[in-house]
Amino acid sequence: MRIMREETFGPVLPIMAFDSDEEAIQLANDSEFGLAASVWTQDRKRGESLARKIQRELFMVNDAVSCFGISEAPHGGVKASGLGRTHGRFGLDEMVRTKYVDSDLMSNMKKVLVVRIWRKVSRARWKASWIYNRPIFDPTSARRFMLGGRAF
Repeated sequence: MRIMREETFGPVLPIMAFDSDEEAIQLANDSEFGLAASVWTQDRKRGESLARKIQRELFMVNDAVSCFGISEAPHGGVKASGLGRTHGRFGLDEMVRTKYVDSDLMSNMKKVLVVRIWRKVSRARWKASWIYNRPIFDPTSARRFMLGGRAF
């Protein structure tokens, strides 16, 4: 049926009969969209098993709307049903840009730097060197140390 392959956003509840769980999975996955789906069954474990095999971001067993109101449940789609998430931790991650800021609270204290430096030893070979416990006092010294004495 055409309505089973389209992404409708109205108050629509299409129902389709099937003969086996495999056929139900095939019919449900036969769409370029993947926003939400629900299955209604007396066997909850069977419904949850189907949920793992049907390609939808939101899947409800014996329910059709409650997950949309649960603020902790991530809401989004797969396939051609859009990008990103809203709601929950995943939705929050989609809407923020993480930035790490480090402020040296002990600027007069000696720092220890551990660096792994790769040096080209031939045309196709690189050699790794580890340098430990080298005190660094300022950024210029650190740059010189990391570049083998040449400041940049």
